[in-house]
Amino acid sequence: IESKEIPYDTIVCFGDSNSDTGNAYKLTGYKWPVPPYNNGRFSNGKIWIERLGIQNLINNAYGSATSDNNLVRSYTIFNLTVPDVRQQIATYKTTIHSRKINFHRTLYVIWAGQNDYYYNLALALVPSIVVKSLINGIHDLIQIGAKHFLIINLPPFDAYPATAVFNAPDILKKLTHDHNTNLANSIRTL
Repeated sequence: IESKEIPYDTIVCFGDSNSDTGNAYKLTGYKWPVPPYNNGRFSNGKIWIERLGIQNLINNAYGSATSDNNLVRSYTIFNLTVPDVRQQIATYKTTIHSRKINFHRTLYVIWAGQNDYYYNLALALVPSIVVKSLINGIHDLIQIGAKHFLIINLPPFDAYPATAVFNAPDILKKLTHDHNTNLANSIRTL
């Protein structure tokens, strides 16, 4: 898509390492993630959100973030707690009053959830609880006027190299399916 064809001029992003462009890096005093990761991204170059051709990116995502630290604490390798998605949204809400936001030209992105399961090694956290936390965040954004959303589901959790140690591909496939089904159903009812 040519950038002039994109109906948005601003992206506001909340999430984890899939979308973090350097927030966790700053939080850790520019020590994590380490090379070969690039400039605080959990990638060797620009990440997907930087490649969309949208001129203004307000990125609130932090590597290692969960949906809600009250469910599962999100932390860095230095054991620093990072803002979860709910905290990212709350912080954003407190700062927007000083900005003029054209909600018709702003796309809100939320991509999170996998760390909730990854940090909860017993996999005792059910997808409906994680999804409810994400949906509550969407409701918080709707309350301030947000109109356009891109909510990204959980990629195949069993395909993550870090989850191979679980040696439970069928359980992880079901977890991914249940999370994504619950998320899709919850979004339909917004």
